[in-house]
Amino acid sequence: MKKLLILPLLFCAGQTLAFPWYSSGDNIRGAELMTPEERKEYASKLPNMKSMDECRAFTNAHNLELDKRARDRGVKLPPISGDPCVVMKTFGRIK
Repeated sequence: MKKLLILPLLFCAGQTLAFPWYSSGDNIRGAELMTPEERKEYASKLPNMKSMDECRAFTNAHNLELDKRARDRGVKLPPISGDPCVVMKTFGRIK
């Protein structure tokens, strides 16, 4: 019985470990320019991408929007570093 309970817990832990930086929504590039709801939505949508094209379209649109917000507010965002789409591909979540 204990073994059956451990497997789902390991699966859930693996999901979180695959996206440690993005999972909270607070560590997203430009998070300070997003509402709490937007951060939560980003963090929930990202792991559900089904293909590399879908993931890239999502992250590119996100970065373009945040770059625009930063320009409008006179804020300098850090450069884009890392690629969550590559992480998801590496973990076998997208093709």
